[in-house]
Amino acid sequence: MSISVIRKMAERLKGQKKEQLLVFFLLLGLLIVVLLPVKEKEKTGKTQPKETAVQSVDTDQGTLAGQLERQLVDTLSQVEGVGQVKAAVTLETSGKKVVEKDVPVSDSSSSQTDQDGARQDTASSTSEEETVYQRDGEGNEIPYVVQETTPEIRGVVVVAQGGGDPVVERQIQEAVMALFHVDAHKIKVMKMK
Repeated sequence: MSISVIRKMAERLKGQKKEQLLVFFLLLGLLIVVLLPVKEKEKTGKTQPKETAVQSVDTDQGTLAGQLERQLVDTLSQVEGVGQVKAAVTLETSGKKVVEKDVPVSDSSSSQTDQDGARQDTASSTSEEETVYQRDGEGNEIPYVVQETTPEIRGVVVVAQGGGDPVVERQIQEAVMALFHVDAHKIKVMKMK
């Protein structure tokens, strides 16, 4: 915008009431928001899932340990002084999935009158536990998982080129502790030959 246009707008605004000025600035802000360019989404044939901080847990111990090892190697290889890295992660237990259970309760009561005219009331309650299922994209029924626990890590061994340096060794140990919530005595850092 040129300075003359701004001066003309300022002269017009001087004679306006406060409410009119407020409406003008709100409309101006709305116009700016509408006209701002927005990033275009990548046009690919497939939709890409959003990356999340929490990874899905595979209860197969071998697969999960491999994922954890790759994650650790990828992370540590970016740290200055570490150099080439190899890692081994062992798991204490396998993960556990807790499925949703539906427990319908049915109540029934009855009353009887005996020969003496006395009335007897009886009540009973029964419940059966049923697994709740959901349908996947192909129409298959799979149990509805409410909670999934990750396996507990037994130990971590990291072999790195910079493993002989006490500072680098401490950084690696702290990184493993932060990534996997493992106690220091379960981590061993060694120098690569």
